[in-house]
This record gives sequence, structure tokens and C-alpha cells, in this order.
Amino acid sequence: MQEIVGTNGKGVITAWLSGYDDARARFRIRMMRLRQSQRPWPKTEFRPLGKGRFEIKWKAGKKEFRAIGFERGDCFVIVIGCTHKQNVYDPHDCLNTATRRKGEVERGERRTIDFEP
Repeated sequence: MQEIVGTNGKGVITAWLSGYDDARARFRIRMMRLRQSQRPWPKTEFRPLGKGRFEIKWKAGKKEFRAIGFERGDCFVIVIGCTHKQNVYDPHDCLNTATRRKGEVERGERRTIDFEP
């Protein structure tokens, strides 16, 4: 698993999750479980969004969290994190941002680093 690097030189998902201690802990558990599972991963935890994007889903407290990314070879690259409630993403433009960032990684314009929740 990898994540894109922000302008500050740090992983964007690591930085985003730093504000959500419980979500970070639950995401760590989700990632360990997915790493041990064979693909295809269950749709209750991982689902396609179209345009080559996928989301990893988990709950923490009363919020539903999403890590949106894409598959590159046998690695999943996370490009943005968001929350989700009643079919509404926050930030609202995260799917467009994910598509843009995916393209930037594929064109070599964005760097990625290993992600460890």
C-alpha cells in the first residue's frame, strides 16, 4: 500500500488521519485484514467507483470514512481520504480530486511513498 506525497513532503493520508485517532486505529485494523485476504476484497470493505478508482470503507464513531485510490500493479495507491454520509462525500469534490491525482501519479508528476497506518 502506498500514498501520494503532499506539497509538505508528507503522505496526504497520514496527515489527514492524524486528526482522527479512532479512525486511524480502525483503518490500521482494516488494512491488516485486507492485506491478509485474497482478492477480490469484500464489497462491504472495498468497492469500485468507476474510472479506475476504488474506495476502502470503514467506520469510526458515528462517521463513515473512505480512503480513495487506485491499483497500480499489485499495489494500491491511496490519493485522498474523506468522510461519507448518505451518498455525500466530504470534501464534496473528492472523487474529482482522486481522478486528477491518479492521473498525476500515472504521469509521474506525483510521488508516492509506502503507507503504514
